[in-house]
Amino acid sequence: MFRSVIWLVPRSRLAARFASNATYNAALASLKKDLKQAMISKDDVKKTTIRSLLSSIKNKEIDSKGEELNEFSLSEIYAKLINQRTDSIDEFLKNGREDLVAKERQELAIIKSYLHELPVASKEEVDTKVAELLKSFREATPDLQLKQIFGKIDWETLPAEWKASPKTIKSSIVGQFKQNQ
Repeated sequence: MFRSVIWLVPRSRLAARFASNATYNAALASLKKDLKQAMISKDDVKKTTIRSLLSSIKNKEIDSKGEELNEFSLSEIYAKLINQRTDSIDEFLKNGREDLVAKERQELAIIKSYLHELPVASKEEVDTKVAELLKSFREATPDLQLKQIFGKIDWETLPAEWKASPKTIKSSIVGQFKQNQ
């Protein structure tokens, strides 16, 4: 009297993995391979950092509800985790916790190494391109508003040309537009 139990994976989680591109899948495979190596070499900092990355990626897959994930999604996740580590380092320095600062710096270095492996433009490269774009728009129309700038950009091709996520480009435009006002 054995009962067969079939575990069904929700379609959204399954679809997110299959809807992702080759670069995304290669980055995940690299993370898993490095996790295995860290476990074998008993490198606790690298192991916990990679597990944190994989956990954040899995949460993004669940939240994406089937939309395509790519290297830009990974870049955003890594950037978020880098910002969290940087904020933690600042707080630990204020409170005199050098032991925790050292651990956070190690984790920060590991996450940055994975970010640099991705074929995406850095924040500095995007900021430079956005500055040039805003300059050309202002030369053509000096009293251009932020809404109008977003309307003039081809959001289908620009992110692919610049190798940056639309979210990164938009945040850079907003930041630089407000600075130059």
